[in-house]
Amino acid sequence: MISVTKSIHITRVDVHNVDDVLGYLGSNVQLVSVECWRAVAFAAVLADRAVKRGTAHAKTLGGELLLRLAGTHQIREAIREVGAKNGLNYLVIFGDRSKAEETLRNLGLTEVELKDCSDDELKRFFEKSALVEVL
Repeated sequence: MISVTKSIHITRVDVHNVDDVLGYLGSNVQLVSVECWRAVAFAAVLADRAVKRGTAHAKTLGGELLLRLAGTHQIREAIREVGAKNGLNYLVIFGDRSKAEETLRNLGLTEVELKDCSDDELKRFFEKSALVEVL
């Protein structure tokens, strides 16, 4: 698990049955299916800032993260595009690190190595996430 800030923690996990973890997702915990951990970190910071500024488009921090990652204002579209799926996902936990570690233990998920991406892939994500800011 890496800590992006004092209140944003990310780890990559292998999810065998996404339905088992859906009850834990929402406001401060989100599971996303994307390739690059840096994109997840950037989207999490943007979502956190938007909520704190009062400019968020979603009702929850976890929902705002989905919108930022997908580059859309439509939550259904964001869930379809980057929402939790069976297999490898990133678990994002907003809050203090001890709470993040406890959540990971409670979910019983196995951590795997973070996957990085090329600068070109990251640039495409930045462009997509910027759409949420300007639209």
